[in-house]
Amino acid sequence: MMGNTVAWRKRLLGAIASGLLVACGLTATGSLAADAAPAAIVQKVQDHEALWAKLTADPGTRAPVIVRFEMPELPDAASFTSPAAADEAHIKAIHAVQDKILGTVLPAETLSSTQATEALNLKRMDFSPMFGILADADDLARFAADPNVSMIQVDGVDAPHLVESLPLIEMPAMYAAGASGDGFHVAIIDTGALSGHTFLHGKVDSEACYNTSIPEDGSVNACPGGQDTTEPGSGDDCTISILYGCGHGTHVAGIAAGFNAAFQPQPPTNGVARDARIISINVFSEFPGERCDNLPPGFLSCILSYTSDQIKGLERVYALRNTYDIAAVNMSLGGGLYDSYCDSDSRKPIIDQLKAANIATVVSAGNEAYDSSVGAPACISSVITVASSTKSDARSWFSNWGPLIDLVAPGTSIYSSYVDRNHYGRFAYLSGTSMAAPHVTGAWATLRSAFPNATVDQILAALQSTGTNITNGKLAKKRINVNRARLALASNPDPDPDPDPTGPANNHFANRIAVAVPVIGSTRTTGSNVGATAETGEPFHARSSSARTSVWWSYTPYSSGPITITTAGSSFDTVLAIYTGSSVDALSSVTSNDDAGGGTLRSEVTFIGTAGTQYQIAVAGYDNATGDIRLNITGGSGAGPAPANDDLANRIMIPPHGAIFGPRSVTANNTYATAEPGEPLHVNRPVATNSVWWRYTPATSGRITIDTNGSNFNTVLAVYTGGSVRSLSLVAWNDDDPALGRRSKVVFNGVAGTQYQIAVAGGYGNNSGHIRMTVRGGGRYVVSSAGDQVAGLSSSGPASPALESSAFTAVASASDTPAPSPARLAAAPVALQQGASATKSGDTGDVTVAAGSQQVSQPATALAGSDRVELVSAVVTPSNDGILRVPAGGGSFTTLAVNNAGADATLTAELSLSPVAGAASALPAGMSICRTDPATSTCIGTRASSVTFEAASNTPVTFAAFVDHQNSEIAYDPATRLYVHFRQGSAVVGTASVSVCTIGTDGCEAGSRQTASLTEIAQ
Repeated sequence: MMGNTVAWRKRLLGAIASGLLVACGLTATGSLAADAAPAAIVQKVQDHEALWAKLTADPGTRAPVIVRFEMPELPDAASFTSPAAADEAHIKAIHAVQDKILGTVLPAETLSSTQATEALNLKRMDFSPMFGILADADDLARFAADPNVSMIQVDGVDAPHLVESLPLIEMPAMYAAGASGDGFHVAIIDTGALSGHTFLHGKVDSEACYNTSIPEDGSVNACPGGQDTTEPGSGDDCTISILYGCGHGTHVAGIAAGFNAAFQPQPPTNGVARDARIISINVFSEFPGERCDNLPPGFLSCILSYTSDQIKGLERVYALRNTYDIAAVNMSLGGGLYDSYCDSDSRKPIIDQLKAANIATVVSAGNEAYDSSVGAPACISSVITVASSTKSDARSWFSNWGPLIDLVAPGTSIYSSYVDRNHYGRFAYLSGTSMAAPHVTGAWATLRSAFPNATVDQILAALQSTGTNITNGKLAKKRINVNRARLALASNPDPDPDPDPTGPANNHFANRIAVAVPVIGSTRTTGSNVGATAETGEPFHARSSSARTSVWWSYTPYSSGPITITTAGSSFDTVLAIYTGSSVDALSSVTSNDDAGGGTLRSEVTFIGTAGTQYQIAVAGYDNATGDIRLNITGGSGAGPAPANDDLANRIMIPPHGAIFGPRSVTANNTYATAEPGEPLHVNRPVATNSVWWRYTPATSGRITIDTNGSNFNTVLAVYTGGSVRSLSLVAWNDDDPALGRRSKVVFNGVAGTQYQIAVAGGYGNNSGHIRMTVRGGGRYVVSSAGDQVAGLSSSGPASPALESSAFTAVASASDTPAPSPARLAAAPVALQQGASATKSGDTGDVTVAAGSQQVSQPATALAGSDRVELVSAVVTPSNDGILRVPAGGGSFTTLAVNNAGADATLTAELSLSPVAGAASALPAGMSICRTDPATSTCIGTRASSVTFEAASNTPVTFAAFVDHQNSEIAYDPATRLYVHFRQGSAVVGTASVSVCTIGTDGCEAGSRQTASLTEIAQ
């Protein structure tokens, strides 16, 4: 029994053994034999022989699997008041079945434990009937025996399938017809997309990252902060030069929907759907070199993608379907060998749901040169499987082929955006079915922009019926001709009741295209008037009877004031006219122009616009000329709520790190930010006025480095001293750092105790967006005061300061009135006094530091061995007397700090009702614990029954433990205690505890709030 208990403790990193055994019904029968696979394993586990042999060869081995079940009965979505409510019911139904299955194997407390979830790599799907988990042989047998489980599959890994192509697939004619993807999004599930690249700048509207860390596999979660996230910047591509695979997603995204925003003279000028927007989702984890097949010289590691992370990415797209008009998902990844449909693949359920929502999933066929097979997920019947061709219309030598291929697109030597650590303007030629698939993805967006109601099957049929044959042996497949597909769709009245195949989409006034109003500054859009004609009742633009090749846009300014519209950058002699009115035969002229002057044949108008008024814009050709149009609009921009730190007076404090050069990273957004009266021109840039502010006071003198790497726009960074905006003295500033591309970096010698003011603004035409700023240097302790606005932080390395003196005072306070436990502590958690001596205490086997009634202890057994852990911990209650008094109907908390004077170790802080050896006390209350940020007094992560953390040598870590009253009174008894056990694996290496009672019971009067220095506590 003890052997099983130890194994479970190691696996769950902190669950209580007795509760675990009861919940799971374990017996002391030992590990299952490798030659005794239960019948349920044989029946339900796909490819069970290899998996069972692996798990039973070593009883401690675990493997990532996907546990599937039948889709539960879902209520009719039409019965809900909103799509969001229907999704919530869907998610609730999926999670209920997950809980039922997991509850047969895991103890109930594990299901709500963040620590246990991470230890078991538990991945709950929201819309797909399945979940991912790390399982050993015992787990696998239990899951398979559950009647609710329909199938179990290995959670495998896939590798990425590493502008002359545009005319080949007829994109110029599509642009001439106004079909450029405008208004639609494409989702790129890949290595991420470098949003700061000149080819993708301003194109990425939503980002997410789903990665996995499994030590047994060697995988590392490379998402920001090592956690799955949907925060801005999370979908960025990697740029590490020794990591094989970086740049793949950036290249794919550029093919699908790139646009040369920098107007660079070299190709490519744009991707396929040049006006579509991008959803970037990174699903590739980092793996060591030994896990990488055919790793090229110069690389030390690679990126691979777990199937479960791909499902999470697909579910993210599905969750956004009511937020964005999404045309297609691109998956240029896969592996395996399939010559028939693989509809048992765990990705199919969510792919089918996407198709039902009219979102196509486009997948590359693979690069193994198979003649009649493809990889997975390309083998799923409901995806669009894409093979690669050359620009001379032959099968690419590397491309997989066969009956499962749906479409063919160019994939040999495709020029698109790529990554480079030094700048954001690199392009490269790459070949692969990975490059073919985004041609189809982009084409899908352009066809949806022409026919918004066209279904997945209708677009596929149109592309297949109009494509050019690419023959390999006796099997021919269709290379896409997108404009011919558009014309084929136009002959079908179902997709669009009023198609106009002979001209641009905005040929007629009724089909005018709305131009999005910029948040600040200018905006532009593109189009064509090739094939355009005038309508009955249409006025003569600029009084020219020979300007009848008109196309239409509309613009509704958010603010009143001057508006300038030009056609600079168009390819022909234009005529421009502005109107108000709602029908083509009842328009009122505002202004018009033929030639702007100065020898140009392009047009320009300026007028005073009124907020909320819709202005109609007509562009035609003088003497009926036609060509490409670029429409540029300045003015009328939106004025939303300013950021909290828009003004210097509201600057946000950045606390120093616990290590001198430890990094502090903060995030913000400068959208709607403005310059104050008297504010200096940062880096002498008159267009860098949308600044936001922070302040930083270093604790130690020396070199300080600040950078904006990770921001998603061109930044300007400036550092000053001074207390008001009119009295600032420059310390350092920078626009573009050579190593960071369009991001900024400054280095200066900081003086301890000096407050430095930091401004970040847009470096190119008041760019705005997500800011990530990192400060290195000047750390060692945290200073904060009541009322401070403290930056939300993320740190690499220890988050808690390593204090070197006892001059700090620990203060804890809590209300004695009924209230829920606070999400934010009322004061900073206790900072640990270092240097306290440990002395052996009686016959208890504990090493104890006396602290009045504050228990500070550690088992003596932990002091043996070269890799010993030496813990000293301290607990402080609001009354500083070792008693945690909980108000009836409310909650209270205690603060805790622990320092490891021994070797670095991974530990778990676990709540318990019993000492290491002894009977549990009765404590009818809700209990939870979290690790805290000492700078902000805020929980890091969710509250749970246990927290796993890295205990670096001589680096204190802080926690808060919460107790909530649950209708039962707790009388004061010194033996009724809340314990926090610190475990290394299954061994307890330290313990701290406090007495708990309910205010108003005997011996538990409301205590006064007190303050005590740690020197006093340790004496």
